Amino acid sequence: MRKLFLAIVVSLVSLPCLAAEIGEPDMATYAISGKDGQPSRMQIRLSRKPDKWLMEGKEGDAPWKSISCDRACEYRTSTENETTSYLGAFPAEMQGQFDMACIQNVANAFCRVTRKDNPSIGGYAFVALVTGTPIPMTLIRVEP
Repeated sequence: MRKLFLAIVVSLVSLPCLAAEIGEPDMATYAISGKDGQPSRMQIRLSRKPDKWLMEGKEGDAPWKSISCDRACEYRTSTENETTSYLGAFPAEMQGQFDMACIQNVANAFCRVTRKDNPSIGGYAFVALVTGTPIPMTLIRVEP
C-alpha cells in the first residue's frame, strides 16, 4: 500500500480548478502507471457522447476497444458512499487529505483525486470493481 501511495503522490499533476463531478476537462488518454511510476503500455481513453461516457482501452499499438461492459451498464456518476469506499482502498494517509470524484459502471470506476487543501493539485485513478474489493491503479495523463 505504501508503494501505491508513493506512486499517486509522485504522479500528482497540477489540475485546473475542477468542479466536483467528472467532466470535459477530464476527457483524455491515460496510461496505467507501472510499478516504477512510469507509464505502462496499457492505456485508457475517456470521452463522451452527448448522453453517455465512453471508456476505451488498448495495449501498445493495438486498436482501441471499448472496455465498457455490455448493455445496461453505462457509466454514471458515483455516489458519495461509493467514492468513499474507493478512497478507502488507498493508504490511510491519503484518505483524510484527498477528495475523489468518479464515474463508474459495474466493472470499473474512473476517478479524479484532488487535495482537500488545494483542489488544483491531484491525479487520476482507475478502480477495478469486479473483485469485490476496489483495487485502485494510478493513471498518468498522456494526452488531452
